[in-house]
Amino acid sequence: MTLTVKLITPEKTLPVVEADHVTLPAFDGEVGIRTGHAPYLCQLGIGPVRVKSATHADQTWLIRGGVAQVINNVVRILAESISEGLDESRLTKQIITLANATYDDPIAKAEAHATALWAAAQLKSLGKQVPVEGSKLGL
Repeated sequence: MTLTVKLITPEKTLPVVEADHVTLPAFDGEVGIRTGHAPYLCQLGIGPVRVKSATHADQTWLIRGGVAQVINNVVRILAESISEGLDESRLTKQIITLANATYDDPIAKAEAHATALWAAAQLKSLGKQVPVEGSKLGL
């Protein structure tokens, strides 16, 4: 028996994946799901969704926010966004630009901080360092 994993974002639905184990980036820490897991619902934070299977290649997606539901061996992940096709130079430039900008509006500053956090998480998922300018935004 396996888990059925369904990952959905506002932009797209990824193909359904069969898995033996799924690790989710819950808002307050990682959660591991195996077949036969009790019904479960959690808020997601920023981090990797890791899908492991004995019969298929392991898969990892970096997500930002959302919710996950586990019921009857089906893991439904409704993510705010998913990162694919990561580009280190683009992410680094984005963080530097956000860090060096000035913000008169507190909402614009909060949005810049959230965007920079997402870019930093994507860089870290590539095994790269966040540029020193990121410290201006508290990264």
